Amino acid sequence: MEFKNIYAEVDIGGKKTSHAWYHEIYPNNEVVIMDPDGWDRQNYQYSYFEELITFSQFMGRVMASTCIRHPPSREIEGLTNC
Repeated sequence: MEFKNIYAEVDIGGKKTSHAWYHEIYPNNEVVIMDPDGWDRQNYQYSYFEELITFSQFMGRVMASTCIRHPPSREIEGLTNC
């Protein structure tokens, strides 16, 4: 089974909104943020959709949140053949 470095094609320089980072890093919704503990709950609209943050800040917020990962179908197929 071959794993792809999902960050290899991402331009991690500069600042973007969390929404923009999410869609650049996880274009196929491989990770779903179930409970966004890493973002400001009092002003989530601003925190996620408007505030400009770095790649490192975004990943820190993802790590502080409850997330689930949906593997691509090719990985699921590989697991069923074990």
